[in-house]
Amino acid sequence: MLRVVGRIVLLSSLLFLLPPDTLAQEKSGDLVGRFGVGLSGSFSFPVGGLERRHRATESFGLLISYIKTARSTIEVEYHRTRFDPGKMEDAQFFWPPTDPTTWKIYTSPLARNYFTVNAFTINGLYHFADRNAHEPEGLKQRVAAGPYIVYGGGFYHYTDSVAGLIFSGQPDLGSGLDDTLLIESFEDTDVGWGFNLGGGAEVMMSNTASLDVRARYHLIIGELRQMDAYNVKRAYPLHYVDIGVTMKFYFTSF
Repeated sequence: MLRVVGRIVLLSSLLFLLPPDTLAQEKSGDLVGRFGVGLSGSFSFPVGGLERRHRATESFGLLISYIKTARSTIEVEYHRTRFDPGKMEDAQFFWPPTDPTTWKIYTSPLARNYFTVNAFTINGLYHFADRNAHEPEGLKQRVAAGPYIVYGGGFYHYTDSVAGLIFSGQPDLGSGLDDTLLIESFEDTDVGWGFNLGGGAEVMMSNTASLDVRARYHLIIGELRQMDAYNVKRAYPLHYVDIGVTMKFYFTSF
């Protein structure tokens, strides 16, 4: 329980890392002080050791945002990514194991492998453009689009599921490989700290709606086991990159 409380406190401290802004006074029509909700879709690309096990895939997410100042935004985000199917379904091995001179390459036709990530993060956005509404000469103007950097962290629950692999260490009894002799299915699953860093641009489509395009790098403090017989190395830490679009809707402050 203390560990959970400690993590929540640490995550909450991210909110105070956003830079201060003296232009935060709310005006009629300004975004500052508003809350918003968003729905995102993206493409996720595994990197490093994760790339040797899985392929690019689609993902989706939900977020709640609060525009703290003219240049800073706080987000609470959930996103889910499922890399399916995994490359372990095509993993090769040599058999029989005791006589390299007679080795042949085999695969496991019933193999099943996928990797899922459920991420809960708190993010900070720093916008390079002032998003207050200004009224020079009586005409209200606002930056229609502006770039930003995004950074955050939180909990990443991941599961790597593997099933249906033929037992490559079975002895040669003279009748060939028994493809019905399978290793027990297993899962590498854990909840690890994770961090993300990236950038993007938000395009205001109206006073209450915007289109957000961003790219981020994610790092998870987690690992996937090595499997020497299938020439699969340990993966640590876990990385992926996502590029996506979020549709946001803003409401007046509560």
